[in-house]
Amino acid sequence: MVSAKRITRVTELGMAALGLALASAPVFSQAPAQANAAAASAAPASAPVAGHLDADNVKKGRDLFANWSCGACHTLADAGGTGHVGPSFDGNKDLTQSFVVDRVTNGQGAMPAFGGQLTDAEIALLAAYIVQVKAK
Repeated sequence: MVSAKRITRVTELGMAALGLALASAPVFSQAPAQANAAAASAAPASAPVAGHLDADNVKKGRDLFANWSCGACHTLADAGGTGHVGPSFDGNKDLTQSFVVDRVTNGQGAMPAFGGQLTDAEIALLAAYIVQVKAK
């Protein structure tokens, strides 16, 4: 039989753990929002067009590709991507900016959806970057 004193002690410990979890939740929940806000401020305000990115936006697109681990699944020489899970972007003449925007936003098959994780501006920049730098 479990004593009332033991039940009280277990309950106190559980409540203390719950309190710590709740107290730390705002700290952890703000980190992604702050990171996304910083990334969004680095992305251009208007949708970039592939073939027209300046060197700064090419670097930002390359950083997005690297930071979101796109190269783990896709091949893109400019970004050092060597993955073989998804299609290779290098030499893919049929790859369009609107297709990349749709696939990154909504996903399909093994490709996860990043809409809601990346801003629309980040997705547009990433798509423009991929289409611009893919090996001809």
